[in-house]
Amino acid sequence: MMTHYSIFIAVDYFNAQIIFTAKSSGELSQKIILAIEKGSLPVDGAVRMYRTSPEAYEIIQHMMTEYNMPFHEAAQPREA
Repeated sequence: MMTHYSIFIAVDYFNAQIIFTAKSSGELSQKIILAIEKGSLPVDGAVRMYRTSPEAYEIIQHMMTEYNMPFHEAAQPREA
């Protein structure tokens, strides 16, 4: 079965924290643009966008929360 990459993630420029998540790239872009217009984006408009599977997102979230890891460490592929 093919993995569905249906989670879109906006991460701060330093790849440390997840800022927004969405179910489409358009929805994610709208969230970013709206935050920039409101002046509420915590990273001065510099974001990185990623796409991942729901399963990988859950693992990343768990590692970030449980082990206090930044996104770039939690998102690295691990050997089985």
